[in-house]
Amino acid sequence: MHGTPHTPAFAPGAAWRIAWPIAAVAIGVAALLLVAAIADGAGASADTTAAVATFAGSGVILIGGLLLVRALPPAQRRVTIATKGRAWATAGIGLAVGLGCVVGSGLVIAGGAELDPGARRALDDLDISIGAAWWQMALTACALVIFAPLGEELLFRGLALRGLVRLMPFAWAAPVSGVVFTAAHFDAYLVWPRAVALVLVGWVLAWLYRRRGLLGSVAAHATVNAIATAALLSQA
Repeated sequence: MHGTPHTPAFAPGAAWRIAWPIAAVAIGVAALLLVAAIADGAGASADTTAAVATFAGSGVILIGGLLLVRALPPAQRRVTIATKGRAWATAGIGLAVGLGCVVGSGLVIAGGAELDPGARRALDDLDISIGAAWWQMALTACALVIFAPLGEELLFRGLALRGLVRLMPFAWAAPVSGVVFTAAHFDAYLVWPRAVALVLVGWVLAWLYRRRGLLGSVAAHATVNAIATAALLSQA
């Protein structure tokens, strides 16, 4: 009938926005483990297995984020990925916030290690390899600096945070989203200061997303990961 308003066939609510990002991360982790098992079974070296599995897992998470955002109604999709303010200024603010997150995380982790000798030993025992061959380094860097920031910001800020805001005030939703963000990172379970630092970073990214949109939080996240990746490369 002409003139009848169109009602979207699918209007995701808060539960959908919170549950599916978590599911997408779980699928990404499963893909990482599966690829690692296949590579290991094929006789690949530890560095090759780690690089290929990390690339595959991060790629699956990014694809999941893109598909979930694509499933939103057009108006909600535009709001989810919008940039607030000029793109270059937003990217610059994201870079500055990312640098601040690195400094803050470093202080939290160093303070935790100083207070807890067990945490210090756990940090010293961490052995994170980025690979020795150039292509292994390239795969890992791409996964950490490009795929992970894009995929995780779509999932945790674009979807999960916006779902939480439907259930509680933003002042509560931001730290809760930081906890959810932290729970998706395996290294958070290994050393407790790292978990505290990730919660705080997730909280900051939530505020940045609210103020500057997706580009801002992606730029900050990519900055944090780029510095961490550069540190790993310097040790290779």
